Amino acid sequence: MRIASRVRKIYERRPYPPPALRGTIEKWSLPSLEWINAVREKPAALNPARIFVAGCGVGTEAFVFAQRFPDAEVIAVDFSVRSIAAARKLQRRADGGERVRFEVADLSSPHLLDITGDRFDLVSCHGVLSYIPDTAAVLRNFARCLTPAGILVLGVNGASHPSVRWRPVLNAFGIDAGEFREGDRVRQVLRVCDALSIYPPIQIADQDAGYLAGDLFGPLNHALPLAEWNRSFRDAGLHLLGHYHAFFAVRALLNHDLHLAVIPRSRAEIAKLVDVLQPSSFHQLVLSRRPAARIPWDDAAKLLRRRPLLTPLFVARWPRRGGPWRNLRRLTLESPSTTTGVDLRVPEWEVEILRHSDGTQSLRQILEKVRPPVPAKELREAMYLLYLLGVINLLPRRA
Repeated sequence: MRIASRVRKIYERRPYPPPALRGTIEKWSLPSLEWINAVREKPAALNPARIFVAGCGVGTEAFVFAQRFPDAEVIAVDFSVRSIAAARKLQRRADGGERVRFEVADLSSPHLLDITGDRFDLVSCHGVLSYIPDTAAVLRNFARCLTPAGILVLGVNGASHPSVRWRPVLNAFGIDAGEFREGDRVRQVLRVCDALSIYPPIQIADQDAGYLAGDLFGPLNHALPLAEWNRSFRDAGLHLLGHYHAFFAVRALLNHDLHLAVIPRSRAEIAKLVDVLQPSSFHQLVLSRRPAARIPWDDAAKLLRRRPLLTPLFVARWPRRGGPWRNLRRLTLESPSTTTGVDLRVPEWEVEILRHSDGTQSLRQILEKVRPPVPAKELREAMYLLYLLGVINLLPRRA
């Protein structure tokens, strides 16, 4: 409790985000909504009726969600009385602010749901859990308050977070990393750390005092590998669906023609592999009470019964129809929300699958007119690449 009180004191003194960062939260905090919809593996786009912003600070993120989902009820809580007071003040002029309810609450309290209610379709908690002593209690509360199909969008510090390396250096220079105290000496040592560090690409020493007090200094900072966080998720009854950093990292497999070497791993399993080899400083994750679908990559008959569904993440530039089914065609896929794109050379039969990937037909039904039949190995490899990139989901056959 002493640590929790010290953390609360930091945010009472400097509500977060600081004024310099307010209004930029959409750019630096929230992953692409289209990517979130892709890893949810659901036919319908996310359209939450109830949203819970856990650890809302001065309310910036809550206002963003109120604007994105104008029909949703938004509940936002923070343990800092001063932060909630600032949020309610900003609420008067924020677009959609009238649909946000702000409350003072402790996310680890067993009575949290008495304040917030439950049945949330979306819970968002960014840059908060790393600074709470009892993370297990918070995760259990999140699992309890989600609907069966609801999702948790979670941002937590990773093993390459600057605090992991910098805090011991600060202590070695005689600076208490447990609490930020503004001064020339502190800034000078931070510049030394900047000069000798390749990562992160931003200059930490020039950051606002509010950022430094909460993200680098302080009595507690859980900055952990994904595998370690994932153990806590499983203990709370939550399942990892996707990792935003891994979405970008897997392109290296395509560039080196190595994607086939990782079949049949799921997106979540690939995310854990990526984090071992390329540790994240900040994990941006999507979790659910329901585990990700286990796609039968090693069973050709069962795979053919799956219904392909294009995700909203990419927009396709379709080649003209025509020619033999095995002719290679150029297919360009663009993702405006993540500013990424993919150029593929694929056979006409694969283009045909994508044209009909609306979730209504199975792979077997789409391929009925293709002659000669597509070999099971080729189909498996083609579908796995599209799945790994987030281009398609493969829904189970209808009951």
